[in-house]
Amino acid sequence: MDRVVKFSGAVLWSMVFMTAAFSYTAINYTNNLKLEDLCNEDEHSPQKMLDSELVQLLSDLNELRVSSKDKDSTRRSNDLKWINSCAGWVMVEMKSRVFEKKLQKPQE
Repeated sequence: MDRVVKFSGAVLWSMVFMTAAFSYTAINYTNNLKLEDLCNEDEHSPQKMLDSELVQLLSDLNELRVSSKDKDSTRRSNDLKWINSCAGWVMVEMKSRVFEKKLQKPQE
């Protein structure tokens, strides 16, 4: 009986580790696809996004940029050239909103 319990425990722990590994890779993969989809200017306009969404998008883009540089793969970096243009229009939109808010403040 003790052997069965130990074997069952080993099987269960191995399943936990496999699930964690697959979950981590799946999350990164779907986030990458989601970011690429959000950066499609034909379908998504930065003017329609909330401030918090823009901040999160920029943060995720920077994280993806750093992780792609860590892997040091030229093919991978060529596949991710869209990050720079997307980060650019996100930053432009964020700066224009700050400028608009400053203009709307009443003069005292």
